[in-house]
Amino acid sequence: MTRPGPRHVPAWLETASAVAWRVLVVAAAFFVFMVALSRLTVVVVPVIGALFVSAILVPPARWLRRHGWPPLLATWAAFLTAAAIVVGIGAWLVPRVADQWDPLRQSLAQNVDDTRNWLVDGPLHLSRSQVDRYATEARDIITGSGGDSGTSGATVLGGRLLRGAASGLRLLVHFLAALILTMVISFFFVKDGSVMSDWFLEQLQPSTAATLRAIGSRSWVTLTGYVRGTAVNGVVNATLMSIGLLLLHVPLVPVIAVLTFFGGFFPIVGAFVSGAVAAAVALVTKSPATALLVIGLTVVVHHVEGYLVGPVVLGRAVRLHTIVVLLALAAGGELAGVLGAFVAVPLTAVIVGIVDELRHGEAARAWSAAVAPSPPEDEAPEEAAPPPPPRVVRRSL
Repeated sequence: MTRPGPRHVPAWLETASAVAWRVLVVAAAFFVFMVALSRLTVVVVPVIGALFVSAILVPPARWLRRHGWPPLLATWAAFLTAAAIVVGIGAWLVPRVADQWDPLRQSLAQNVDDTRNWLVDGPLHLSRSQVDRYATEARDIITGSGGDSGTSGATVLGGRLLRGAASGLRLLVHFLAALILTMVISFFFVKDGSVMSDWFLEQLQPSTAATLRAIGSRSWVTLTGYVRGTAVNGVVNATLMSIGLLLLHVPLVPVIAVLTFFGGFFPIVGAFVSGAVAAAVALVTKSPATALLVIGLTVVVHHVEGYLVGPVVLGRAVRLHTIVVLLALAAGGELAGVLGAFVAVPLTAVIVGIVDELRHGEAARAWSAAVAPSPPEDEAPEEAAPPPPPRVVRRSL
């Protein structure tokens, strides 16, 4: 009785199946990792915030250490200086916003009245009752009211206010706790970051430690380059935007400038939001023509940032195509909301940097040295070539 020969699997199918199960394992590990992070937001969010704060404060603290300051004193000096800058900006910003808020509210009320009059006297020829009914329906949709009136409406409104106050208080407590934890972690990252990383690497094998050290150095360079470059971009954008808005006599320039600065940390989306807010303020307080000019100003400013300032200040730290940025923002926002959109681009840049380091950098060389076979014991090591004789230089007068 003859046994059937072995069945041969095509090479392409064997390769595809090997890649498929590896992809499934990686996807499962990533899913478990994301679920764990979602359960530990009280720890993850402060650590992420501390990394961004440390990326800004480590360079000045390190500069002070190089000039003879003790680590503790250098860290306190960096933190107190940063806190003074933030408090100074807030003290300068709040009074100017308060002075311009009442004129903005009056302009908005006037525009609402003009819109009502246009709906009645304009080409639509609506009645006052129709306009009032449409306004009431729009307000009910925005506030989520079901249109109840009387005691039931007041009860529902009171219950919503109480629930809103409770949720707001809980959110405030969580925010303060996360802020305090972020500052504490940032302090120790700035003061003892190198000590902590050295201690962790000392627990590993030398080859693994060398690889992880190279990966960590590349990731830190990418993150700090992104944070500092984005901050410089935000300052340039806010300055140019403020100059343009002042020339157009648009109010709330400090608020729009701050929004433009922080919008730089949300690439593409932040520019759109800050420009939309500026255009809306110009439309309410000035005219549609001014709003169109503000939109044009926003486009010009962000083109200057994208083609002139960005490549200079970011350099090689962040090299991502626009499509990659958009997909990273979409994925981050879908997975983790605003926080995910905030960290999506730097996280993607760090991942790209790690891959590049593993392929071409010090980590690749350390890994190659770790997995390289050692020479056989019976082979004598090659003798080094004798050094060349020293050259005699004759000087002529």
